[in-house]
Amino acid sequence: MSVCVTIRTKKRPTPDEVFDGLFKNGEKIIITSKDYPCAKVGNLKKALRGIELNEVDDGVEVRVCTFGSADDYRLFAKTVKLVMDLTGSKAYYDDDDDSEIIDPLKEFDEKWVQEQRNSCFNMLKGLACQHGQQIVLYGLFANICIGPNLFMGFGVFASTKTTKKAIDKLQDYLVSVQWRLANKNDTSTQLVMPDPKNQEANAKTISMISIKDGKVTDFDYISYADLFGIIDMDNKELAPVLIPFERIKKIVPEGVFRLVDECQMERMGTITPEMVRQMMNKACIFQPDDLFHEPVKPGEGFDETQNTVILMWNPSISSITMDDHNYAIDEMFTEQFNWSIWEHDKTKCGDRFFMVCCGEGRTGIVMSGVFVSHPYEAEDWSGKGRKIFYMDMEPNVMLNPEEAPMITTAELEEAIPTFKWNGGHSGRILPKEDAKKLETMWEKFIDDNQKSFDGYNMNKKGLFSKI
Repeated sequence: MSVCVTIRTKKRPTPDEVFDGLFKNGEKIIITSKDYPCAKVGNLKKALRGIELNEVDDGVEVRVCTFGSADDYRLFAKTVKLVMDLTGSKAYYDDDDDSEIIDPLKEFDEKWVQEQRNSCFNMLKGLACQHGQQIVLYGLFANICIGPNLFMGFGVFASTKTTKKAIDKLQDYLVSVQWRLANKNDTSTQLVMPDPKNQEANAKTISMISIKDGKVTDFDYISYADLFGIIDMDNKELAPVLIPFERIKKIVPEGVFRLVDECQMERMGTITPEMVRQMMNKACIFQPDDLFHEPVKPGEGFDETQNTVILMWNPSISSITMDDHNYAIDEMFTEQFNWSIWEHDKTKCGDRFFMVCCGEGRTGIVMSGVFVSHPYEAEDWSGKGRKIFYMDMEPNVMLNPEEAPMITTAELEEAIPTFKWNGGHSGRILPKEDAKKLETMWEKFIDDNQKSFDGYNMNKKGLFSKI
């Protein structure tokens, strides 16, 4: 939803001429790229994404990007007018012959600024809070990562009506972060992991912390990339660890970092080589066997490389109560989930799961999703001191067993009678042919209940959501 205006001119002004004009008009600007084909500029301490001045075939394009600050949009309007004045040429909205801009300050007035901000805010809020997506935007100095945790941390939920106060509050914070990170060292690298299938567009960027000569390489914040890596160059026998960037919150040492947005982290204290090695050990459980494999979620098809794991949940004896489960439905995109796994020696990061509610009351499938870690040993949830292995989970569907439509235990027993559905160990692998049957049932169940979708989460009335 970026907005661009093309000033059609053969007398193309240099970026310096435009920037000088903005200075003379009283704008306090910071220039981060001063040359064509794409020059970038923003207002001091007020810019979030800034604006772009692009060289195009028929003149100059001025662009303001999605989710810019109010001052980004205002600077955009002033820059369009300035380029028009410098060239004496006509301007067109999105380079459309039928959309000539006569007076940019009137066309892009304060009402328009607020409309753009509302529209962008609602779009990003929908992606994050309704669908659990994480959005990465380029800022004037650093990336901006926006997702459900960030929105909900500012009291913005899918059903919350957007207000100017809410937009101002979140954007003012992000502007302050952008300027706090300006000129600071990050963990970005020039390293790129090529796709083994030689598809250049699928190559993954890497943000990395390293140990060299007994020291941690200097950095101020962990910056976003497709993958987060740790390498100990003092130990050549130890391979680097690479994990999806979203997992870094699970491995950083407590008290040393703080979140600055959805997932980027600013370093607040000293980090030692020993801390980094501990991070490396923790990261191993989040490193998929294939970093380029995107797990297929239940309800979206079947992948032969994924195991299908059946989790059992009996609310009457579990440490997770019915109230806990139903509360987590509303927090599906921000809650952290894990579960005990019986066949932990056969499961892996990226496998699929279905959770079956068993015991008293209505029973059947109440959750599906994928595992985002390998199995790891942790304290016994029952307090009996047993050796228990867990896996972290990312749900894509959650149901309220007391009120929602669901595939019942009786239906499972009839369709796949060879598997024990009414109890037993949690975390058993379903044989492949049975897993295919279950996937077919699940896809049909979701399709048959499309009218029950409420757009974001399962609510207490029994509605549910598929990411």
